[in-house]
Amino acid sequence: MKILPGVKARNFKEAVDLALGDTGVSGISADAISLLTSIIDAGKLRNDTEKAIGNTVRNRYRGKPSWTGKWWHVPIPTLNYDTKDVPHLTIEVRMHLVAVMDVETRNDYFTITLVGALGQPELLVIPMVFLHALLAGDTGRFGVLARNNSHTTWDVPGMKPVQLPNDFVNRLAETLRRQPVVDWLDSFGAQGRSLAPLVAGNLLGLIFGGSAPPIQAGNQSWTIEKLVSILEGMAYTVKETKETVNRAAPYLRADHTLEEATRIVLQQAGKGG
Repeated sequence: MKILPGVKARNFKEAVDLALGDTGVSGISADAISLLTSIIDAGKLRNDTEKAIGNTVRNRYRGKPSWTGKWWHVPIPTLNYDTKDVPHLTIEVRMHLVAVMDVETRNDYFTITLVGALGQPELLVIPMVFLHALLAGDTGRFGVLARNNSHTTWDVPGMKPVQLPNDFVNRLAETLRRQPVVDWLDSFGAQGRSLAPLVAGNLLGLIFGGSAPPIQAGNQSWTIEKLVSILEGMAYTVKETKETVNRAAPYLRADHTLEEATRIVLQQAGKGG
């Protein structure tokens, strides 16, 4: 744990900024961090938190120090995309502790801020078929192997059992009702933007694969109505769909297949306005 003199964080937002600065990670939005707070188990982390604070303070100050204060747990994500077994997105979440403490020794009184990683990282595995089902509101297609108040273990064909926090899945579903997958990934900064084409391309393949055999889908002609329908199926709003298709229009040719046209539209979506 790093020890910084004085009060460096007064609320969760400032704690997030401090944790991001400590890790050197940039570009992650408050919304992305907020979504991942759904996996925090404060009770489970309490012992690790008190132990980390106690060890850091005792190693730094002599004179039998005592301390009081407040702290925040800040989840810092690392995203990856893997095609092994079933294509899937992984979010490795390392919890960071930011604590503002008043420390008293026999002869002195200090106010300090502690910041550093806490405990072991948690890995969230999101198969693309599961993400597609979440967008379609159809996660019921997967069997449930186990469930408790905090987690559900899903049976996803081709993968080991997939355990995900219930609050995280619910909040992710709500997030994707409000914004497209590409925009959600953009909230993770450069690492999310680098993976967005892979994720969007896989979802596109699932959309075509679920509606028609691959060869037929590749030969379908495109229309504005079909492009709009596909984008809306990926959680784009009506306004976003219209703007995205308009940006892509100069790059679309009459001889493009529907699949080719959709990929061009998604490329424009990734570039934003």
